[in-house]
Amino acid sequence: MNITRVFFFGFALFLMNNLCAQNSVNDYKYVIVPEGYVFLGKNDDYQLNSLTKFLFEKYGFTAFIRGEDLPEDLKTNGCKGLRADVRRNSGLLKTKLIVDLIDCNGIVVFSTKEGTSREKEYKKAYHEALRKAFKDIQALNYKYSGKKDNTIAVSVPQSNTTTEVKSSMATKSALEDMDTPIKEQSNKGEVNQKNDVSTDKTISLMYNDEIYLLNKREFGFELSQKKGESIVSLGKILKSSRKNDYIVNAGDLSGSGYFDAFGNFILDRINPATDKLITDTFARQ
Repeated sequence: MNITRVFFFGFALFLMNNLCAQNSVNDYKYVIVPEGYVFLGKNDDYQLNSLTKFLFEKYGFTAFIRGEDLPEDLKTNGCKGLRADVRRNSGLLKTKLIVDLIDCNGIVVFSTKEGTSREKEYKKAYHEALRKAFKDIQALNYKYSGKKDNTIAVSVPQSNTTTEVKSSMATKSALEDMDTPIKEQSNKGEVNQKNDVSTDKTISLMYNDEIYLLNKREFGFELSQKKGESIVSLGKILKSSRKNDYIVNAGDLSGSGYFDAFGNFILDRINPATDKLITDTFARQ
């Protein structure tokens, strides 16, 4: 009897969590996929980002790769979209991937369970693990609810060039059979800074419930933190040779970063305690 009760309670909790996640994700109209993932060497390596977009579209989402031309309502209200991210967990004999959906404030709205693969070839392993992780996305039975239509408008930076994605039914059929997805012609460096950070002399960001300020300088930005009534300078965010890529020289926050499609600043840095790469999201206010 006790075992039955435990099983029933666990099953009910699972259904409740699934329903809550479904309702939450249904509030968002779009998904924006990054051009690259931090555990890979280059943008769309192994065409994993293209496959991510394809799988979101397969399960009913309207998805874009960052840098593509966006619809007008998303340009004026970035909070209508979720940012997708794929994380790789360490594994000796398995490739393990998790898909996160993150809102415009940097909050994770939904995470899948690990998708795994024992394939030795990287591309096959990543594709298999990603498809398995997307089973949780499929289970959401996503359908846009329209609840974000009246949210506060937040502008989304655009690309200098419009990416044309050409596809055919034959290509999509091949993707279904685990073949190579469409190669997206996007580049992190193509984010239009004029529509994003260049128009603002001071940018306010939130990280770990603390307020950070980016003050525009000739070299890029000065990074400061608000401490009560005081403003404490932490260091510099330097423009690199590529557009929308920055080198951060600010003590423990040193690393590299870029502005995502929502105007958040995404910082990649090394955790000094573990020597592992971590990614921080400084949410645009």
